[in-house]
Amino acid sequence: MWPNPDYQLEFSRPAFAWQVLRWPGGLLVVLLAMGVAVQYAGLRETHAQWQHLAQRQQQLAQQHTSAASVNRTLVTRVATKQPVAPLSQPQQKAAEKIVQQLNVRWFDLLQALESDQVPEIALLQLLPDANRGQFVLSGEAKSYQDLLNYVSHLQAVPVLNQVHLQKHQVNESHPQRPVSFEIQGGWQP
Repeated sequence: MWPNPDYQLEFSRPAFAWQVLRWPGGLLVVLLAMGVAVQYAGLRETHAQWQHLAQRQQQLAQQHTSAASVNRTLVTRVATKQPVAPLSQPQQKAAEKIVQQLNVRWFDLLQALESDQVPEIALLQLLPDANRGQFVLSGEAKSYQDLLNYVSHLQAVPVLNQVHLQKHQVNESHPQRPVSFEIQGGWQP
């Protein structure tokens, strides 16, 4: 019983199998093409930004060199200019006032007020008057006793003089009832 030699072998896929695989493959190709297009657009935009920045850097370098040459010409013009005419009396007084304001020793006043910070006191505003050599200090204290201790502390600072409590008010609406205050004093500008 030998097998029958007339075999019919078919090596091709049926038509329905190719149709099932065609949609996912096509979708994959479309998605890949979209991804490549997005990446290409991003690359072009990055390249355009890079070119713009390079142009801007070149413009700034040119402006810097032109500004430097203008400054050199201005310096040479100022050096060769005629002497300035004398100031009038009001202009001279205004200039002296500005120089006096610039020569005030603000650091001494600020250092005296900040020398020993008291945690119970919050300083809110400092209004100095250099012409009269006085200042007004505004702030808040946790209690009236803390405020009095702070005023006595400021009176002991050697740079300050005639320090006194100008006014105070207890904030009744706040649960901790802080004391708002103004201290007036003098210093040597």
